Amino acid sequence: MQFSTFSANALRDAPHIQLLNFRGQTYKVEYQAFCEPANLGKTPVVFLGGAFQSFVSFKSEVEQVLSTHPVILADFPSQGNNDQLAPELSLPDYASLIHLFCLAQQLPKVMMLGISYGSAMATLFAAAYPDYVERLLLSGITCFRRDSLITLLEDSLAQLAAGDMNAFATTAVCNLINHSRLQETEVSTTYRRLLYRQIARLNDNERQRYAQNTQRLLDFPGFTDYPQCPTLIATGEYDNFTLPSENAAVASQCANATFAVINNADHLSQFERKETTTSLFHRFMCGQSLHHVAGAQVFDPHSYIRVEQRLQGRQRPLEQPYRLLDCHTGKEHIVRIQNINFAGCELELTQADLSLTENTSGLRLELPETGHQYTVHILERQRKTLRCLIIQHNLKAADALLNYLQTHLLMVRDTPDDSLQVQPA
Repeated sequence: MQFSTFSANALRDAPHIQLLNFRGQTYKVEYQAFCEPANLGKTPVVFLGGAFQSFVSFKSEVEQVLSTHPVILADFPSQGNNDQLAPELSLPDYASLIHLFCLAQQLPKVMMLGISYGSAMATLFAAAYPDYVERLLLSGITCFRRDSLITLLEDSLAQLAAGDMNAFATTAVCNLINHSRLQETEVSTTYRRLLYRQIARLNDNERQRYAQNTQRLLDFPGFTDYPQCPTLIATGEYDNFTLPSENAAVASQCANATFAVINNADHLSQFERKETTTSLFHRFMCGQSLHHVAGAQVFDPHSYIRVEQRLQGRQRPLEQPYRLLDCHTGKEHIVRIQNINFAGCELELTQADLSLTENTSGLRLELPETGHQYTVHILERQRKTLRCLIIQHNLKAADALLNYLQTHLLMVRDTPDDSLQVQPA
């Protein structure tokens, strides 16, 4: 592989192209490769990003890693800025494409860094081709088909198909950022709105690529094999998209894994706690101890996954009851809110109604105090009790709900206990 000299502006240059033949089709890999002359003999680090990321997203990480290792930034079909549509590819197919890329570029050994969606690709590659991977770094990964996550992903596809980009962007922002922990993560209103604007303005090709990538995740049945190489899995302590316990569960399945939690961060720890995240990743690449990285804690993953960690508090309004509206039938259900937070609620029907099930769509919970109605999806029903997911489709309504939960006077509040009942490793 030919490496170039790095500059910040080079990340915006036109990428190199590697064509790969796979199952009778030609696929395009866009990549950039940088290296300092003194590090040419060292194992390169391959960066695989998540949704809405580009090469520029990794500027800080690239600058630090280049001090010790070559860097390869790669966008495979429909990933990052690669505009090639490939609906026929499954998630495991990407492991084969990464292997073909390594063969084409004569890379006998690499380190893989996978963020969010890229973490699944990197894990599949490391498990299928163990001889190629020296070290593996993952952030924001899950091996569970959690009902709430599946529902959120399916809803995002429905909003995208309907062309409602405002609802789609709102859902994405509220999924990626833990709005109940904005004070701890220090995510600003400006950052949230910039992310919202970026997603809302996706062009047609970008929308198709998001839909294809999300459908691959929904179709993926889960991991059957796990990496054997030294592996670091890290995520924010308030990640409510891919839960810390789910990241720990993947780590517990790997042969030689370390699990770390980044303090005061959520799914976007790479941006919220850039210095900590970059230091953690770089020290692992260099084989150094992770126990004294400021802002991060290392845990035994087997102990961590047994912890019942609540990432959001639960509130119970004193004004009762409320209306649950069925937009499809026009029917109104009177309910009492047993508890509610930004992500979900538990409702008690005042009168039993067998028509309400996990398959019921078009439900809206009316909260007069906010001036809005909120889309809810029933995850579980037990007699008159409905455990529901709240799906945010309007950014102003989402902010109004957050304000209501935090400041409304007639509210019984039960805040989560942030102290984990497990000691760092």
